[in-house]
Amino acid sequence: MGLSGSHLHCEHKKDLSPWTTEIIVVNQMQTPVMILEARHHAEPTPEGAIEHIIQPGEHGIMSGYLHNEPRATLYVRTGLHTAKVLRVPHAGRVLVSNEPHGLHVESQDTEVTIEDLKDVDPESIPGLDTVPMVMRNEHFKDATTEVPDPSPIASAAGGA
Repeated sequence: MGLSGSHLHCEHKKDLSPWTTEIIVVNQMQTPVMILEARHHAEPTPEGAIEHIIQPGEHGIMSGYLHNEPRATLYVRTGLHTAKVLRVPHAGRVLVSNEPHGLHVESQDTEVTIEDLKDVDPESIPGLDTVPMVMRNEHFKDATTEVPDPSPIASAAGGA
């Protein structure tokens, strides 16, 4: 019984390492989850990240790392307007489960850090809809932070 989803990718010498990080992802949902792996480990960013589609069950992601930052950086869209950044060391385990309006990401490992995504718009992180989201007619692709302009009729009725 092996783990699926292994992947090792390196484009720049600064990302080259003789070591790799294996991350165990346990998808406790009935649907797949999309996890993005930062392509450049020296300066991680979700732009141009490697997409991993994790099917239900337990799967591994293989990631290269530098000796001075032995953790892989992952991005997960967790809600219509939220996303998380995970920093996971070798042999770290991440659990993904349903929430009413998205995903819940957690880990029992003390070395794994899970934080809200701050410097990037969470809606720029792609995600796959969960069953509870679909039942509520909520879709990641439809989420927007734009506030619609009030209609001319509403403005006229409000008066000023």
